[in-house]
Amino acid sequence: MKAIVLVLWVACLAAFALPEHLWWASAGRMLFFGLIVVHAVEFALFLPKLRAAGGSLGHHFVQVMLFGIVHVRSLAAPAR
Repeated sequence: MKAIVLVLWVACLAAFALPEHLWWASAGRMLFFGLIVVHAVEFALFLPKLRAAGGSLGHHFVQVMLFGIVHVRSLAAPAR
């Protein structure tokens, strides 16, 4: 699943190299910025779970910004 999300990021980045009059250039750029906003919100919402998971918070930040909920779901549930 992470590979699919990574391909989506690459496609969105490629949109910046396309001429502006192409529909994919506009759609890809909007999707790129939309992904950044959505993943930043996900990071804020899941911050307690990310802290409880242990490890580097910087690592979790990068993973959530790249993969979003896919990374959060891959974390083990905290022990109770």
